[in-house]
Amino acid sequence: MRALIVGAGGIARDLVRRLGERWEITVVDLSAERLERMKTVRAVSIFHGDGSSRVVLVRAGLESADALIAAGDDDDTNLEACRLAAAASITRIVAVCTDSEREEDYRRFGVPLVIPDKLSARGVERQLESRRLRSMSFAEGKAEVMEFLVAEDSPVRGKTLAEIHSHTWILGALLRKGELIIPHGETRLTTGDRVTVVGAGTGFSNIVRTFTAGEGRFPLDFGKRVAVCVEKPGDVAGVLAEAMYIARNSKATSMVILHRDPGTVSDPERSKESAELLVQAIKSTDGVQVRPRPVKGRPNGELHRLPREESVGLLVVPTPTGKGAIGWWRGGSALRLLHRTGRPVLLARGSQPYRRILVPARTTAGGRAAARAAIDMAVYTKAKLLALAVEDPVFMSGPDASVEARNAVTWLEDDAAVHEVRVESEIVRGNPVREFLSRTDRCDLLVLALDSKAWRPWPRLVITGMLARLTEVSILLVPVRDPD
Repeated sequence: MRALIVGAGGIARDLVRRLGERWEITVVDLSAERLERMKTVRAVSIFHGDGSSRVVLVRAGLESADALIAAGDDDDTNLEACRLAAAASITRIVAVCTDSEREEDYRRFGVPLVIPDKLSARGVERQLESRRLRSMSFAEGKAEVMEFLVAEDSPVRGKTLAEIHSHTWILGALLRKGELIIPHGETRLTTGDRVTVVGAGTGFSNIVRTFTAGEGRFPLDFGKRVAVCVEKPGDVAGVLAEAMYIARNSKATSMVILHRDPGTVSDPERSKESAELLVQAIKSTDGVQVRPRPVKGRPNGELHRLPREESVGLLVVPTPTGKGAIGWWRGGSALRLLHRTGRPVLLARGSQPYRRILVPARTTAGGRAAARAAIDMAVYTKAKLLALAVEDPVFMSGPDASVEARNAVTWLEDDAAVHEVRVESEIVRGNPVREFLSRTDRCDLLVLALDSKAWRPWPRLVITGMLARLTEVSILLVPVRDPD
């Protein structure tokens, strides 16, 4: 993540010291002396110039910045920097107001505001570090107390305090669903916990890294294995190849291949073909731990039973084909499979390797579920995320639609940055299906989320059938699950 800071004064220096290592920082100031002092705080890029000049900001990296902090000691400069950042579509803009009478001028930009006599650099810090809720220094600056949010992808989630013990900090309190808990060694951290940590100021960066880092888990939250059916020779180079790609580039431990049991086929020739197909499939899975699972009848018809019997985290099926009602019905088969199993389903079209992954930017539970899976896939495959926030047409959307879209993009970019995943984001207004379809030629995988419990088949059948038939890329459907 790249932050552009206008101003190199005291608040800016304190902010630079406190921001996590994931931020690449460039500081702009007219004072060469203050810029040199900034370099003694932390390794930053410096740019000598006027922060209210568009030319200066562009040369300093405005167009590639993920955040701009207007922290100069002149409100006119700060306001113009905010205006230029907004024009450049930067979603994170934070300003320091030096004169409280100028507050309304800043409010017009709709940016978070910090007033020095009310808040310090911590106010800016909290706007940029979403998982760090509060922080305060004490003991003459030698110690820090911080409050963190345990996220779904946090490496400390599911661990006991004994497992994450450190000699440089202690966890003093834990707030879980409104209840205060005094933790001990056997206390296990879960998603949504707010933890208060006390530690030495010298170990500040290590504490932050421990509690704000992200860890890719897909598909472990659903199961350990990738399951795929092999029914015909074309499946080996098609759906099986993509299933292997996922198994290699995820946290999956192994792969299960459902196949027709040759012993149940009465025709000797067809029985021989089934046996040869299985041998061919196993030979193609070099480097992936595979367990064949023979079934009676068509393997695809038995796929929904598998998660009841073993740990399966992803079901891989061919992308539905066909015209008219047949095409729509086949398109809805993936939804029925997701609904019956509560597991992610990949509609494979052979678009691997994944270099660009398209995902909706939404603040709903479904949007977050899709984003988590997309970020994990980007981590494993080194892909870039394309995040698209679609606002409803003007006559349908409320006054807060644009704000919600920006918040959704910001949240997704923040979570992706924790995993060092780059995001190309876009906010548009229109029909969501049309907008996503128009961008699938720029990606290799589309990730969507569905609530498997709220089963209303026809609308979802139509949408999924349309996307499956009209796109040329694979689609990963992720069920929405309650956080643990």
